[in-house]
Amino acid sequence: MPRYAGSPAIGGWSFAVDPDAPAERAPALWRPELCPSITIAAPAPSRLRGFPIADVGAAAGIAAEWLAHREWHLVLAIGGRRYRLSIANCLGNEALAYVVPADDHVAARQAATGALHDWIASRTASVPPGQPGTTERWRLVQWLRLLDALDEKISARDLAAALIIPDARSYSAAEWDASSERRRIARWQRGAIAMRDGGYLSLLAGG
Repeated sequence: MPRYAGSPAIGGWSFAVDPDAPAERAPALWRPELCPSITIAAPAPSRLRGFPIADVGAAAGIAAEWLAHREWHLVLAIGGRRYRLSIANCLGNEALAYVVPADDHVAARQAATGALHDWIASRTASVPPGQPGTTERWRLVQWLRLLDALDEKISARDLAAALIIPDARSYSAAEWDASSERRRIARWQRGAIAMRDGGYLSLLAGG
């Protein structure tokens, strides 16, 4: 949800984050058509392999994000750098393909895409196949609990309170809309449903 900064002239501007916050604490999100350093991704065509969406979140810390219907915009904190990624048309844990528009900035877009891809590849290659780590096992258990709760029609806020932080239940409507817990539950729900509907086969196969 945008926050607002006052302006004597027009009464306020809408910002994605607090404009007074330090950039290292609240990195800005940008539109990919305006900034060639943003990597663009979308679900890969059938029969083509790519990194699943879950691997992206597992490979790096998420410094900022914005979720909309079938869109996910992220700022990833990787090795002391910030990488920006825009994923379009995502519904679950689809394998991703990179999109590099053939515009005047194609070289810059290729460089940004290659740098992000190399990091994700190095991180996923370091995890032994078929052996989820402690954090991954915990997350998979939470996903199972989330799927059980979805069958009981439990609200997203109550899910966040049960699975992430109990204080989420006491958030105001505005606090809940702006919270990282709401965004995480949305990601978990998407990932859990994808795992339930076939993604578990890759886990069982160790891939």
